Formats: sequence, C-alpha cells, structure tokens
Amino acid sequence: MIKKIAVVAMLFACGVEAQTNKPFEVTFPRWAASLRGGSVFNFDADLDGGGSFTVNRFVVEGMYGRMWSYDSFIALSVGGGQDDYHFSEGVPDYWNNINNYRIGLYSRWRLSDKWVLFAAPSVRAYAEENVDPLDGLTGAFFGGASYKFSDTLTLGPALGVVSQIEDRPSYFPVILVKWRITPQLTLDTGGGLASTAGPGLALVYKFSNHWKAGITGRYERKRFRLAESGVVPGGVGEDRNIPIYGTFAYFFYPQGYITAIFGYNTYGKLGLYDPNGNYVDEFGYAPSVSAGFVASFRF
Repeated sequence: MIKKIAVVAMLFACGVEAQTNKPFEVTFPRWAASLRGGSVFNFDADLDGGGSFTVNRFVVEGMYGRMWSYDSFIALSVGGGQDDYHFSEGVPDYWNNINNYRIGLYSRWRLSDKWVLFAAPSVRAYAEENVDPLDGLTGAFFGGASYKFSDTLTLGPALGVVSQIEDRPSYFPVILVKWRITPQLTLDTGGGLASTAGPGLALVYKFSNHWKAGITGRYERKRFRLAESGVVPGGVGEDRNIPIYGTFAYFFYPQGYITAIFGYNTYGKLGLYDPNGNYVDEFGYAPSVSAGFVASFRF
C-alpha cells in the first residue's frame, strides 16, 4: 500500500508538494520526514446469494529520506494497517482481520530540465490475524520516466509488477500524466493511502493553495493468507473491485494536509483458494459506499 488518497502526486508523500508554484521555500540538500495515516469504512455490501459484509480499513506509514532538490531524492517508507471484515449473520466468517505490513524505497531523480526517472520497490505482507506474516509475503516494483513537454503537460511510461500469493505476478503498464488543463484543474497520476493502493488517475480542482477537491479511480486486487481455523484452512482470500473516490482536502503549509474521503465501490468480488492457490469459490457483491479521512504531517 504506497497510499495517497489526498489525490496529490506521490512526491508529496515524501514531504514535498509536486507543483511549480511552491508555497514555501526550503534549502537543499536536506533530510525530510513525514507521517501519514488514514481510515476508511466501507458500508454494507450485499453478497450474491444473500447476506452482506462491511470493512473498516486503517493504515499508518512513516517516511524518511534525503532530498537534493524537489525532483531528486530517495526515501525509505515503513507502514502497516488492517482491513477488518465483518460478515452478517447467516454468512460464514470467510475471514476476519487482515493485517498488512510494508517496507519500501521511493527514489526520484531529475536527469535534465525535461526528463525525470523514478523507481519504487517494496516488500509487503498480507495475512489474517494470528498468521505468520511471512506466509503472506509479496514483492512489488513500480518505476518509469516522465518527460515535460510544456509547463502544463508531463507524460511518460511506467510499469508495475506485483507478486501474488499462490498466483502469477500481475503486470500493469501505466501512462504517467500531469496535465494542467486550466490553472485550477489538473489531471494527474497520483498515489493512494488507506482507501486505495497504488497508482490511479485523479482529476483535481484547486480552489486555493489551501483547498482542493478531486475524484480518483483505480482497479484493486488484494490477496491474503488465511488462518488455519478458517473456512479454507491456510488458504488464500481475495478481494477485488474498482473504487471511485471523491476527496476534499485542506493543506496547512508546510506541515501537511487532511482529507475527507467519500467513495463508491463497483465490480466487487470475493474469492477463496486452497493453500496451493487452486480455486475454491467466488462471490460477487453489490456496489457500496464508503467514507473516511487521511492526514499527513511533515517534520
């Protein structure tokens, strides 16, 4: 989960806002630290065949890095959280609390006035409570390059690779984009935290240097190791959907931001697999709504 729900670029997560009109000045080189966290509650989602479930998600992540400029830095991130599932009466407890842990690096380096490279490798673990996190260990890499065509348009190719528990790795190409459509409206490939994980496409409207609103969406797939006491002992659970989130953020420079989140989850499916990754069962679920917040503080 390299998470930013505030619908800002990944650079902001490292303690810097990725904009040309910087609201405050700092000296370089320097060390930068940030702490962010959030919680999102997914309200009742009806399961195919009857019953429903809710999910309360929270995550905390700390980051510390060395900055040589706004576009040249390397940072270490460490974080963790939990997805707390509750199934309604009459529905088996397929799983309960899913813990997650992660450690990663994020590096970004400006090669010229036009080209910027970045890479973000990470190690993650997703496992039900009372399960050894090493049994749910996965790895991920996201990297690419961007080219500044003008003061209003930056584009570039990127590739993400994520290993899956008892399944083949997932590969997803991404077109990086930062398009300032108007002085207030920007289309951006941003990061996510708490409500979403990984890169997504965000449309952001800037009311002022302090207030922003946006809408973002992405495809999500989470797999996790299940407990021996569950419906499929030692098996694998999966939750995948396409969440669409609206955000409303307040930035209190230079310390950080706080964001309110309102979401709508579409195309939902829960899956069950045996310890070797063989298919056991699958359940679709109806669209549902969610709400929460994200906060970030820089030091």
